[in-house]
Amino acid sequence: MSPNLLRWSALPIGLSAFVGRLAITFWLQPLTWRMSGVSGLLALLGGLAVAVGVPAGLFALLGRGGRPTQFTIRDGRFTVPPSPVYAGTQAIMSMFLGGGLVAAERVPDGDSMRIAEFALPASIIGVAVFCSVALAFLLVTRPQLHLDPDGLTVRRLRRTTRVTWEHLLPGGPPPPAKRRQRWLRLYLNAPPVVGRYPPSEDLPIGWLHVDPAFLAGAVRHYVEHPEDRAAIGSVDELARLRGRLASTPTVDNVT
Repeated sequence: MSPNLLRWSALPIGLSAFVGRLAITFWLQPLTWRMSGVSGLLALLGGLAVAVGVPAGLFALLGRGGRPTQFTIRDGRFTVPPSPVYAGTQAIMSMFLGGGLVAAERVPDGDSMRIAEFALPASIIGVAVFCSVALAFLLVTRPQLHLDPDGLTVRRLRRTTRVTWEHLLPGGPPPPAKRRQRWLRLYLNAPPVVGRYPPSEDLPIGWLHVDPAFLAGAVRHYVEHPEDRAAIGSVDELARLRGRLASTPTVDNVT
């Protein structure tokens, strides 16, 4: 499945999580009134686990396979898009939480629930806010990473960071030590900070759609081989880079 299709598949899956959360309030909760306190609590907790776990599990199943050892070529540079798995998971969770903001009350002298009319405006606003947050996760394509002949550009939600190849310390970065490492630390070729701490810049690999070990190897290669930088952004250079890194033990498909 393409990253874009995977990202937007979170919308119908998130809607199912929203409906599941409503079912907890308007269907399961009245059923627990006939149970003992402990049984009713366990039923509610189990219902919540199913309502959020099934959609999240389905989305994880669609996104299985790990992250690619590949860059996208765009505007004469190598580009790493944001992870659709992270964006989709956050969108699904936001829609699930939005379903819990629908205020409800027990029908007088009845065994069912209904929407609380006195809190209807607050319910609408709450649901709209969380659904807007979910949509924002799917629409905002951040963070992004760009590699060009002059260096790296990290485009985050609030700021953009630019680091030239000459400013990166040779020999790094090493391959990520953990399977789900969130940050890749780049040490800068500059005097230490506060006496002994080397200045650094962190790449948000946990939120990027690329194999972390492949990215670390690519950065390390261009730091140590300035003669190859001019070709960054071409199809031929990408093929050469993938061939070089595939022949080394550092690219081990860390996911």
